[in-house]
Amino acid sequence: MQSSTQQMRDPRRAVTGCSNWTPLFWSRRKEPSFLLTLRMRTSVVLCPRTQNASRTNMRMVAKVIARFCVLVLLLTPIPVSAQVVNPEVAGSVVESESGDAIVGATVSVEIEGRVIGTVTDPEGFFTLQVPEESRVLIVRALGYAEARVAIDPLSAGDQDLQIILTAAPLRIGGVQVLAPQEENYERLPGTATSVPEIALRQIQAVGTQELLESVPGIFGATDDGFGNARLSIGIRGLNPRRSSRVLVLEDGIPIQPAVYVYPNMYYNPPVDRIQGVEVIKGSAAIRYGPQTMGGVINYITSRPRLEPGGSAGLTFGANGYASAFAELGGFGSERMRSEIQLLGKRGDGFRQNNEFEQLNGTLKTTIRTGPRSTLFLKANGDYEESGATYTGLTEFSFNSDPSFNPKTNDQFSVRRASLDAIYSKVHGPNLSALTRAYFSVFDRRWWRENDVFIRATQLDAYLSNPSSVSFVAPFDPGDKVRIGNGRDNFGILRTFYAAGVEQAYTWSHGLGGLGAELEIGARLHAERFIDDRVLGDSPTARVGVYTMPDPDDAENEVVASNTAAKVTAKAQNYETVALAIFASERLSLGALEVTPGVRFELFEQERVNRLSGSRLEDRTTAVVLPGLGLNWDLGGMNIFGGIHRGFTPPSSGTLNVVSFGSDVEDGGLDVEAEKSWNLEAGLRTSGSLVTT
Repeated sequence: MQSSTQQMRDPRRAVTGCSNWTPLFWSRRKEPSFLLTLRMRTSVVLCPRTQNASRTNMRMVAKVIARFCVLVLLLTPIPVSAQVVNPEVAGSVVESESGDAIVGATVSVEIEGRVIGTVTDPEGFFTLQVPEESRVLIVRALGYAEARVAIDPLSAGDQDLQIILTAAPLRIGGVQVLAPQEENYERLPGTATSVPEIALRQIQAVGTQELLESVPGIFGATDDGFGNARLSIGIRGLNPRRSSRVLVLEDGIPIQPAVYVYPNMYYNPPVDRIQGVEVIKGSAAIRYGPQTMGGVINYITSRPRLEPGGSAGLTFGANGYASAFAELGGFGSERMRSEIQLLGKRGDGFRQNNEFEQLNGTLKTTIRTGPRSTLFLKANGDYEESGATYTGLTEFSFNSDPSFNPKTNDQFSVRRASLDAIYSKVHGPNLSALTRAYFSVFDRRWWRENDVFIRATQLDAYLSNPSSVSFVAPFDPGDKVRIGNGRDNFGILRTFYAAGVEQAYTWSHGLGGLGAELEIGARLHAERFIDDRVLGDSPTARVGVYTMPDPDDAENEVVASNTAAKVTAKAQNYETVALAIFASERLSLGALEVTPGVRFELFEQERVNRLSGSRLEDRTTAVVLPGLGLNWDLGGMNIFGGIHRGFTPPSSGTLNVVSFGSDVEDGGLDVEAEKSWNLEAGLRTSGSLVTT
């Protein structure tokens, strides 16, 4: 194959006796195209071996050339399609000090906003087809400085590039749940999926829910059309409602409002500032908690760039969607680099009165505290406001206008601020330490007009004068429309505080002649959840009261005519203090790896009902969550399996449904956590069915 390729690169070797032969048409692409092959054949005609051909032969040659020209004209579409075969750039990515291959490095080019890329294989090699106008190859790998290599695609095929990356301590840190190399995923005792940066930029998702739904085993249901502020995804068939059965992390730090008592995802980081996503669904999930039932999702954010620079982008879409994102970084000293990111987006939504807007800002700093240690600091602020509503469509409304939404005054607003710190240190060739500390405050206010039903024939009258129509029961026969009552509303006002610190160590060692790696750590976490529900006196009210008149009082016309107003107000405070300890040991038994692990959760939950004499109710829970994973390397193929204990703490919704605090004499909380046994087994391999 190599000799034939070389022959194609130098067509003069295919034609003897023509020292001064010059091809009329020639392409410097690495792969020969159909057009190129035809042209090489004509060269034999253009350069005959003898000079004494007869006139008859010359006429025959002329006829052949004429027929060939006609053939070329007839086949014009074929050369055009062949020309889209892009030249190929190939090479390897290695470390600067050891010369070892870097696995999983992203190699890409950017052309007019498009990203074309690949990742290096287990040997550190890559092959990438790039447009002819490409001039810069961008190479990135976690823990290394970014490399930009000048290329000429038309001549790149004549050489193999060797790209050397230099370790950058500023970028090294415990920011990923899993290691970036593909071989580490193959060794994982269970299923896991990584969505690297190159894939994120190619998908161009509007929100993270759209992105996550591309991961096998994940499904979602959205009510805002963008899956941004209110993420609802489930793993392996679990209820996706607000992602309450899934642990969601950002750089390894929990970001759910109150991970123990209220894990519902009413905050979700914008996809614009995410560099990668990892999803763990197997026994390795017990390393993280407290939710170990559904799995773990870890968003990875970028680190400050090493050189001064920045970028900006605008995105537009249907339904008035517009997004602006800008980042500027690399400023600071040799020991410290900082970066700022700003995002603004808005849209009209896919229903009437469903507009939204979001502002998000992030300041990040990486400090080299020593030759083998780094500190990463990140501060983030988020503001969101939308016309979100729970008012759904009746069958009549859906058939008439699926975008119908009569709620002009419903409002959902979010304010969130957070500060994270991640400190990593390598103590020696076999021991490393990682410390995470975090604090966040999250305020969510949702005002919704009370719902009622009217007959479909009254819709026009309602739209012109809401007070002129009479309400009907939801179960009454006939076509109905769900609307607001035009008289009052209610507000669900929730504020969350969360803080914690986690310390973990990874130790590679020997155990009875076997290779082993021990990971052990602990986390102390505290959270507070203030849950209020108040009643407003108009659809536009943004201030309400806890008390309300007796709904049976006929003189109270508003309340008596509104069954939704019978829902009682609420004023409850929840507090949780939790200690978690985890340990796992990976034992290498030749081709077989066994990973036993255990997680211990100890937490106290308290609730104070401020509308019931500020009664205090509490409960302490202690649980041991074991797990065992197996991975057998068969050479290019892995058989894996695992079993672990799934666990979900009692949430505020569950606590209310089961009559939280029924053990009044003892002052305790009569409620248990959800538990499960999760088992899995599978076969994992990678490769290509077709080689070229």
